Amino acid sequence: MSRILLTLIVFDVAALALTLALGLGLDDAVSIRHHLLAGMLASLLIIFTHVLVIFYLIGTGMDIREAVEEDEELSKKFIPLTRRLKKQVFPWACFSILLIIVASLLGAEVHSRMIPGPGGEAEASMPLRQVGGWWVHLVLALLALGMNAFTFFVELRAVRRNRGAIEEINSIV
Repeated sequence: MSRILLTLIVFDVAALALTLALGLGLDDAVSIRHHLLAGMLASLLIIFTHVLVIFYLIGTGMDIREAVEEDEELSKKFIPLTRRLKKQVFPWACFSILLIIVASLLGAEVHSRMIPGPGGEAEASMPLRQVGGWWVHLVLALLALGMNAFTFFVELRAVRRNRGAIEEINSIV
């Protein structure tokens, strides 16, 4: 799992960095479209990765509990470990998911102001800096990049510790 997770993390961070770079270079409708599509892809990949880790820890935690439930010594060692790993990961993963969703929604809101409305007029056009509040999306996107990078580090460490526990249990049982 840690190799798969590391591969997903590399793709996730690269996709988010590409989206950020595209966003900083907006100058026409095509670049806006590319930024929007890259942002949606990056957001979905990031959310998928966090949810995958959450379900992995839940599933393996249940497997570990079943494997050690009849041995009190092993139960005292491994069940608290799985709980601790979940407590380390879940808040960061959930907050990172929330942050990427909010950054994406604000990006869509900025983009929507550049689309002509029913009267044929857009609130703003290029350059993007004419759209009020564009900088809020930028700040949240930068925060999302940093927060997700940190969260991926926490998740990778937890998955590796979890895998080590599984291997130790397998060697004992």
